[in-house]
Amino acid sequence: MTSTTRRRFALGFSAVAVASVTTASALLVTGRSVEQGRRDLLRQETATAAAILRFVPHAGALDSTFARRWTLTDELDPSLDQALVFESTSGLTGKAAVYDADSWFQIGVLYLAEPPDRSGSIPRTITITTLIVLVLMSGIIALWITRTGDPPLLRATSLAAAVALPTTPLVLAHVWAVAELGQATEQRLHMAVQALESLPDLDSFARRPGAITQLTGLAFLQRDALGETSLSSLPSAATEELAAIPAPFRGLIVADRVDYAVADVGSIRLAGLLYEDTHQATTTVILIALLGLAVAALPMSLARLVERPRLFHRNVVAWTFLAPSLVHITIFTVGPLVFAAWLSLHRWSLLDAVRPMVGLVNYVNVLTDGAFWNSIKNTVVFTLHVPFAMMIALAIALVVHRRVRGIVVLRATLFLPTITSLVAIAMVWQWMLHDEYGLINWLLSVAGLGPVRWLTSPATALISIMVMSVWMIVGYQMVLFQAGLSTIPQELYDAARIDGAGSWNRFIHVTLPGLRHTLFFVLVTSVIGSFQVFGAVYVMTEGGPLHSTDVAVYHIYREAWEFLRFGDAAAMSWVLFAIIFTVTLLQFRILEERLGEA
Repeated sequence: MTSTTRRRFALGFSAVAVASVTTASALLVTGRSVEQGRRDLLRQETATAAAILRFVPHAGALDSTFARRWTLTDELDPSLDQALVFESTSGLTGKAAVYDADSWFQIGVLYLAEPPDRSGSIPRTITITTLIVLVLMSGIIALWITRTGDPPLLRATSLAAAVALPTTPLVLAHVWAVAELGQATEQRLHMAVQALESLPDLDSFARRPGAITQLTGLAFLQRDALGETSLSSLPSAATEELAAIPAPFRGLIVADRVDYAVADVGSIRLAGLLYEDTHQATTTVILIALLGLAVAALPMSLARLVERPRLFHRNVVAWTFLAPSLVHITIFTVGPLVFAAWLSLHRWSLLDAVRPMVGLVNYVNVLTDGAFWNSIKNTVVFTLHVPFAMMIALAIALVVHRRVRGIVVLRATLFLPTITSLVAIAMVWQWMLHDEYGLINWLLSVAGLGPVRWLTSPATALISIMVMSVWMIVGYQMVLFQAGLSTIPQELYDAARIDGAGSWNRFIHVTLPGLRHTLFFVLVTSVIGSFQVFGAVYVMTEGGPLHSTDVAVYHIYREAWEFLRFGDAAAMSWVLFAIIFTVTLLQFRILEERLGEA
């Protein structure tokens, strides 16, 4: 076997290994989703059985729903505040405390066994199919590596097969998971219906606050005698859509972009979320499959490279050194970007079990949101402090660039704000600008001038933060300008003096042209940083007064962590990214061309 064949064999083997690991990971994740669905169903069944014994204290109520599966003991467990599921010798078992009708005293502990017909193991069909697919893929790759000529058609066919074959067991596993989770959803709904039907007086029971949700674990809406909705635990939009469906109804329905399993029991309409949506097996499998296929296709794409040993060796060495940085960038930069893009296409909240995909609706909401565009306007206005800061920083750099006694101490003093905690600086400035006991207003009063509402007036709040920002970034920009000044040859200044140029002419015709690249760098980075301002606003004004300092990043923060609309916040983040990218691109296109001509 030649060296080229050995290298190609190694690449083919790595492709098979990556595909195998990907398939095994997807099957494992799918199995865990099904297992979690089983546990959640048994946990809810146990909680419902314990609630039935409290509301209907006789054994017949449980026998009709959980026949030969339950056991009530007289043991007491004060730490058992909610139903739990554990592994026993007979399989999964649920455990819940049983209280008296007034919920004051614990009267025993209920154990509920899982029915024997439930299984969370991966079916033998999927396992056998996975093995067959991997063997076929190995054979195709073996055929590919033994062809010394490596014709394009065979290479393309082998690559397509190597990429497509692993998807077969993933599709089968996904179908199995959806079927299992869908069956668990149906069982939960059937159990809830039986529990309500076992009650002797459903109407009086339904009038007890929270009783239906406590008994069934499902959301619901209740109709009055006129058929109007009198009570609902569902979101308003979903309530309107579900209430419009004529009774009686039982089945699956989409309301407010969320799938519900619905069943009517008298005047009560139960609505449960689907386990295949709440456990999101589909999303996880798709992401793993895409990642695995992308990685599996990479070794196959190196077929031509391995035929050039020296080039192949150099590339392997180079990528080996780059691997740690690439892993870090992939995990902490590319990963969050992809996740933010995924969030922006969903209605995503930490409080919702289901995060439905809404497409571009979040982007439409953002583009028509006046509050968001007000924050963009405030951000643009805030960015206007950058040119003033650059002028001050350049003037200071020209002064401290001279070699005089004590200049090092002055440089360090001017640079201190850059390395000081932003929160500490913002709190100090907040105290200095306070309306009543602030230092600046005290100095104004000493001078006979009235106090100014620096941070509590819409006319001055944003300007006050801009002044503080200028004070903070001047030291950093000064250091950059000093570095730029050091690169300008002294001979140019000497020649300008010989020609009779004064200080101003030397500054215009020597200093500024010599600093053109430094000026461009400082301008671009400072504008990008000003569009990302957050800390000063968060500490000093919290976006007020009257949203006059509500800048873009702070607005996105509130949308996500105060209003819990993460999908909208992600869409806002991408819109802000597009704005920053456009502004930066324009700066590169316009300013860099002019600097190049200069």
